[in-house]
Amino acid sequence: MESWYSTVRNLKDESEDPHITEQFCHRVFQDLKHGKIRDKKKFRQRTGAEFDTWTIGLELVYPKPLVIETLNDDTFWTETLKRTIGV
Repeated sequence: MESWYSTVRNLKDESEDPHITEQFCHRVFQDLKHGKIRDKKKFRQRTGAEFDTWTIGLELVYPKPLVIETLNDDTFWTETLKRTIGV
């Protein structure tokens, strides 16, 4: 879990708003840990209707650039998936 926290710290250090970035990272973690994902393969690849719908929902709460940049960060995505839905 330490590597996930380290990844989040790095994202916060690079962010214009570290507090929002940290909140967003924790939200992604909780969503994936507790959500029901039907097509995990497509979700891992950041494709498919299920991923798109989830992303749109995040963009309603968080700034779109933050959502796009963070979810496209391969290190964050891989570390989060390892601890939530498995890689």
